[in-house]
Amino acid sequence: MRALYAAASGMAAQQTRLDTIANNIANVATTGFKKSRASFQDLFYQELTHGGMSASTSRLDVGGGVQLSALAKNHSTGAMGETGRILDIAIQGAGYLAVEDNRGETLYTRDGNLHIDSDGVLTSSTGLPLMGDIYIPQDARELKILADGTLQAAFANSTEYTTLGQLEISTFVNPSGLQPMGNNIYRATARSGDAMAPEFGTDLYIAQGYLEHSNVDIAEELINMIEAQRAYDLNSKVVKTADEVLQAAANLKR
Repeated sequence: MRALYAAASGMAAQQTRLDTIANNIANVATTGFKKSRASFQDLFYQELTHGGMSASTSRLDVGGGVQLSALAKNHSTGAMGETGRILDIAIQGAGYLAVEDNRGETLYTRDGNLHIDSDGVLTSSTGLPLMGDIYIPQDARELKILADGTLQAAFANSTEYTTLGQLEISTFVNPSGLQPMGNNIYRATARSGDAMAPEFGTDLYIAQGYLEHSNVDIAEELINMIEAQRAYDLNSKVVKTADEVLQAAANLKR
């Protein structure tokens, strides 16, 4: 019976791994998407002993299977692709664009596909206003976003640029601790630490006219999928073998 439960836990673990890989592949074209990885750990062991033998030679530890320990996000920066669109930005480095939801909570995203709503407010691709309530006047002739997130605009009959505001970019001590909310949105947690003001430079800057691609590597995901399928098959064979052993034991009474 122990073999059945251990193998069943292995099948459930590999099913979760396959689900995670499938989600990564499905989002290969999602702007700023960060791939996930399933981590596992072994379950508690049961100590078996043989009567009449010393403790040093009689101890046998039999494992109880495997369980999911974490689904961790890999927040490495994806490749930047040029779009030429003025309101597209890519954050090169470990920074996150701060947005505000309808409850006033500050959330974070790597999706730099920005838009201007009907009121002239700069928003994310999902319609959430950027922190700082950056307003774009209708008569703005040209928009320019500098490497530090400063937003400037030129107006008619003027060759000078006027500063409209600055994109609020935040960094975290442990980006893997951010809680994914869907729609490329993350929430800060105790594990991620509080948002910090960044230091712009060669390791962190904003590129206008670019978008960050997903960091999913299709070849790597396909290899992981094959490994998960093979592991699932092996566990299913253990279930079949354990069932055959139990049937043979039951037939001994006949």
